[in-house]
Amino acid sequence: MGERRTTPTWIVATLRSPAAWWLARVALTLPYWWSGIEKLLHPQAALAEISSLGLPSPEISYAMLLLTQLVGSLLVICNRWTWLGAGALGVFTAIVTVLAHPFWNLQGAERFAAMSTFLEHIALIAGFVYAAMLAVSRLNSESP
Repeated sequence: MGERRTTPTWIVATLRSPAAWWLARVALTLPYWWSGIEKLLHPQAALAEISSLGLPSPEISYAMLLLTQLVGSLLVICNRWTWLGAGALGVFTAIVTVLAHPFWNLQGAERFAAMSTFLEHIALIAGFVYAAMLAVSRLNSESP
């Protein structure tokens, strides 16, 4: 209640608008759907990237990656089964972050850069948790 008194009316209206909610979901998922489209359009480059991580069966990993990035993003953007899309993207991010940004194995500037990227990915995971929480909260407040 205290936040309502201190937040300007125009900001409250903007943050409550359906367009703001939609744009926020599009922006949150942007790295995932963009990457999914790029990987779909350039499969050889995607397979080379996946192979560089030492994953077994790059073709299966590629298919799962596309499914997770594209379908997970769509679920969040469309606000349908948001918990599933956000959860899939969050778990995907956690796994890929540990595999691709092992800052604990590095030294100096490389360690700093990898750690910064690692922490940014943790923030994305938190964003997905928050998006799922908001979706559930809004769903519960709309029910009779």
